[in-house]
Amino acid sequence: MTRILLIAEIRLLRSAIATVVSFEDDLEVVADATCSAVTAALVRKVRPDIAVVEMDTRGGCGLTAVRTISEHGADCCVIALIDATASATLQRALGSQVHGFLSPDCNIRELIDAIRRVAAGERFIEPGIAIAALGAPGNPFTPREADVLRMVADGMSTTEIAAALFLTAGTIRNYLSNIERKVGARSRLEAVRNAVEAGWL
Repeated sequence: MTRILLIAEIRLLRSAIATVVSFEDDLEVVADATCSAVTAALVRKVRPDIAVVEMDTRGGCGLTAVRTISEHGADCCVIALIDATASATLQRALGSQVHGFLSPDCNIRELIDAIRRVAAGERFIEPGIAIAALGAPGNPFTPREADVLRMVADGMSTTEIAAALFLTAGTIRNYLSNIERKVGARSRLEAVRNAVEAGWL
């Protein structure tokens, strides 16, 4: 019996999936929750084999749930329900411990088939999502630019960043200018926000 944890913000969606899955002899929904309710204690308690996670468009909540499952779910595999048009979320999910990618518009038989395939050890990505992933822009930052931007995100000033990296303040300002240009930002804070939303930071 494959034990399933359903994670989605809409209760009706969780209930609908659970109802249909209950008719399958080899599948059992052992728990359902919103993203914010996914805790280490819950994962350890229900011991799911598969977690089906609906990814929000900005990726934050769903990705946090995936991390919690990966850290505390032992052999639990994750299937992400993700919109191919949400490129930032998709890029971040591709870098996480997700074993399967399906569109939220998939039909229930496709989801059940995906659950069985992942439970059998397969990894897969729906063709439309694969195409979107290939077309999404990659991380534009050099390693040094990424270091500088992370320090900006941590609240460090230009002088502090320069001291930490053993560079001059002028060099740091040049890095920041390049960073802002690459992400189309008008300030360093906007650059941080754009980079986070794109999954580059």
